[in-house]
Amino acid sequence: MDADRPKPPAPTCAPARVGPCAGCGHPTKRYGHGGNPLCVVCRAPVLARQAK
Repeated sequence: MDADRPKPPAPTCAPARVGPCAGCGHPTKRYGHGGNPLCVVCRAPVLARQAK
């Protein structure tokens, strides 16, 4: 993760549902079997692009 990027908040779910972010590797909540979602910091630019 870049030093100038904010650190995402720690996940607040069961430990079995925590996995690495697909973008930066920070622990985040996983969705489904083998899911690798983006943390809120990595997801923000993706959502901004989709909103255009």
